[in-house]
Amino acid sequence: MKSQLDEWKYALSGKFVLAILIAPLIVAALFGYMFKNGQINEAPMAVVDEDNSLYSQQFIDKVNASQYMNVVDVFHEAIPPEKLMANEKYMVVMYLPRGMEQYRFQGKQINIGLLIDNSMPSAIGNIRSGMQELVTIENTTLSVGKLKVMGLGDDAAMGIASPLSLQQRLLFNPTSDFIGFMVIGFVNVVALGITAIAAASIVPRLRVEGRLEEALRSPIGLWSRVLPYAVISCVSLMLAFGLLKQIGGLRFVGNPLEFLVPLLLYTLTVTLMGMVVGWTASDPSKVALRTYAIVYPSFMLSGVQVATIIFPGPIQAISNMLPLTWLFKFIRGIGYRGGSLEYFARELGVFVVMIGVMSLAVGLLTMWETRRVKVNSTVGEVAA
Repeated sequence: MKSQLDEWKYALSGKFVLAILIAPLIVAALFGYMFKNGQINEAPMAVVDEDNSLYSQQFIDKVNASQYMNVVDVFHEAIPPEKLMANEKYMVVMYLPRGMEQYRFQGKQINIGLLIDNSMPSAIGNIRSGMQELVTIENTTLSVGKLKVMGLGDDAAMGIASPLSLQQRLLFNPTSDFIGFMVIGFVNVVALGITAIAAASIVPRLRVEGRLEEALRSPIGLWSRVLPYAVISCVSLMLAFGLLKQIGGLRFVGNPLEFLVPLLLYTLTVTLMGMVVGWTASDPSKVALRTYAIVYPSFMLSGVQVATIIFPGPIQAISNMLPLTWLFKFIRGIGYRGGSLEYFARELGVFVVMIGVMSLAVGLLTMWETRRVKVNSTVGEVAA
């Protein structure tokens, strides 16, 4: 009994009560807001309309009216789906054949092609069901219209052949393997944590060793201390991808040399971010907890578990601030879709901007640390 009273007293007087009451509420509110949609609405779609007729335009309008799809662009000439989907501007490409309107009046079958990016299988369920529902409604409408013209009743509609046929094809991960999104996601999160901790320990280590003041005299030299970690992390991830391709069947069809460019930019961004996060820690043992601010959001918001398009707008904005979000775009775009590096000027620019911002932060911290060292030296001299 005494031990129980002692433990109750300790539990009530410490931070446990506050933590256990507040933390679940915060997590519930955050995750409830993040996943409030529960499904992907307005998936970006490109339409290749080779018929360019009144009926094809009306059908595109019906597709765009669906809650599951958003027709972003319409093209009137054949374009390879790999080129359209390379940088994830579109999740779906619909092909409307030449002669679509003529086939409709002739009662011939119209084959509509629907190519869906399956690199994130959790994102496509509503797209497929939404398009199938739309085609079914269209076929029923056409059939009833024909029967009324023929003077037959609505109940005979089932006897009329459907003029629209939806030909669906899943691209880039046709068998919905976990290797391409779940496994590769965990590999990158683990590497992110290790790399961030190593880079975050640089300045605290120099401080403990008494070499920080000397390092501050060369800001560029201090900045360049992250390079070994960036290069080694880049090599490690390439080896991991190669191993997954050989023993796990990872689908990686892109040019490895081209993929090295964004991968190195990513690891450099992560190491600089780690250096900034761990800068003010008193010693290296205290930086691990700080890197959770990078690792945890990356695990939840970068597309490891679900496609980022499912998140509300503000959460997507936060997701776009995470380097891992953009690395996954390159993994899917170059690795899975075989896209050329020239398609990703915008994404490369994001990494360049991130590196610039983190470098600026390192420069400002260097100035602050230098001033702090001088103040401490002056105070020490006066005290002596």
